Amino acid sequence: MKEFDVLVMGGGPGGYSLAVAAAKKGLSVALFEKETLGGTCLNVGCIPTKYLVDKALTMEKMKNLSKRGIFEAVPALNFEKVQKGKELVVKKLTGGVGFLLKGAGVEVIQGEAVLKPERTVECGGETYQGKNVVIATGSETMIIPIPGHEYCITSTDVLNMTEVPSSMVVMGGGVIGLELACAFQAFGCKVSVVEMLPELIPQGERAAVELLVKLIKKNGVKIHTGARMLRVEKSEEGLKAVFEKEGEEQSIDCQEVLMAVGRKACLTGIDAQALGLELDGKKNIKVSKTQETNLPGVYAIGDAAGGLQLAHAAYAEGERALDAILSEEGPSEEPIPSCVYTLPCYAAVGLSSEAAKAAGYETLLGTFDYNNNGMALAEGASGSVFVVADAKTCKTLGISIVGENASEMIGLASLAVARGLNQEEWESMIVAHPSLNEMIKEAALDCFGAAVHK
Repeated sequence: MKEFDVLVMGGGPGGYSLAVAAAKKGLSVALFEKETLGGTCLNVGCIPTKYLVDKALTMEKMKNLSKRGIFEAVPALNFEKVQKGKELVVKKLTGGVGFLLKGAGVEVIQGEAVLKPERTVECGGETYQGKNVVIATGSETMIIPIPGHEYCITSTDVLNMTEVPSSMVVMGGGVIGLELACAFQAFGCKVSVVEMLPELIPQGERAAVELLVKLIKKNGVKIHTGARMLRVEKSEEGLKAVFEKEGEEQSIDCQEVLMAVGRKACLTGIDAQALGLELDGKKNIKVSKTQETNLPGVYAIGDAAGGLQLAHAAYAEGERALDAILSEEGPSEEPIPSCVYTLPCYAAVGLSSEAAKAAGYETLLGTFDYNNNGMALAEGASGSVFVVADAKTCKTLGISIVGENASEMIGLASLAVARGLNQEEWESMIVAHPSLNEMIKEAALDCFGAAVHK
C-alpha cells in the first residue's frame, strides 16, 4: 500500500491547485483523475466557452462598425476554425496543468478513484493510504427528464459542434445557458431562452440585471421568463420546444434544444451511505468552514461541496483545506466575485441593494453609465456600473457591472468591497485615464452625490 500525506480525488481547478500547493509545502501528494486534467473548467466549461464568447464579441463589434460604415462588410465566420482554435487553447492549458503537477512532484494517477474507509483510495487495482483525503470530484450536467429530453443537447455537445445551427432554444437562463445563447446569437443563430424563474440572475442587483436583459434582447436573443418547459417534439424544422407561460402553452420551432439547467455534484467513486459521509439536501457534501467533512481527515472542495460553482471559489476552498491540513490559520474570508460572460458581460461582488436592505443596512446606490466614459466611447461599449454603500458608515457593500470588460474590472471592485472603502478613500484613489475602471470610482462617489463626470 502506497502512503501519502494527501490524496486528491479530481484534477480540476480546486484539486490540482491544492495538490501543487501542498507539494510545494513539502507534503507527499497523489492526485487521481479519471479523464483529462483541468476538470470541467478547462475542458468543457470556463475556457472553451470563453473562447467562443470572445469570438462572438468580435463578431458583434464588426457588425456595429459595419453599420457605421467603418468597415464595408462583416467577414464570414469560419466556425470550424473557431472550434479548432478552441481545442488548441484547451490542449495548451491542460498540458500546462500536467507540467505544474510534475514540476511540483505530485504523483498523477490516471483512473477512476474509489474512496474507502480510513482515508484509503483504490484505483487501477492499487490501494493508496492518505493521512488526508481531499474530494475534488467536481460536477456533472443535470438532465431534466421531460418528454423528448433525449432530443436535447448539452453544453458539452455544443462545444463539439462543427457548424452553427440555424436556430436554438436554450432551456435554462442560468450562467451556462445565457453565455452560450449570446455567443450563438452573435454567430448568426436565432436563439430563444426559456427560464422557469420569473427573472434572470435573481440574486443580482435588480437595476443591473434589468439593463443586462435589455442589452441581450437588443442583440436579438428572445427571453421567456416564468416559463416551464413541458416537452420537446420532432417537427419539420427539426424540433419543437413546448413550454407553458402564464397558463398558456406556447411552442418554438428550432433546429436544436440546449438543456442548460445547471450542474450537480459528481460523486462517482464515493458511496456516501456506506462511508457515513454526510450530504446536504441537494446531495452536495457537507463541509465545515475549513472544508472538512464529518469524516476525520477527509475534506471536500469545489462543486462537490456545493456553494458557488466557480473555479476561483474552488481555488479558495482548496487553500482553506490546505491551511487546515497544515494546521495553519488562513487569511480571512474575502468576498467572491461572480461573472456571467454574456454579451455584454455581467460581474458582481458583495451585496446587492436588496440583499443589503434585508441584512439591515440603510443603503445608498450610485451609478455611472458607460456613455459618460471616454474609454467606453472609444471602444463603442455600452453598460453601467452600480455601487451599493452603507448610508451610516459610507463603506462600500457591493458592486455590479454590466458592460464590456466587466470581468476584468471586478478585480478592483472586489478589493473595494473587501476593504469596505468609504467616500474619503474613493476620493483619494487615483485611477488611470482613460480606463473603464474610472467608472467604478465615479459610481462609488455618486452614492454621495460627489461624482465628477456625471
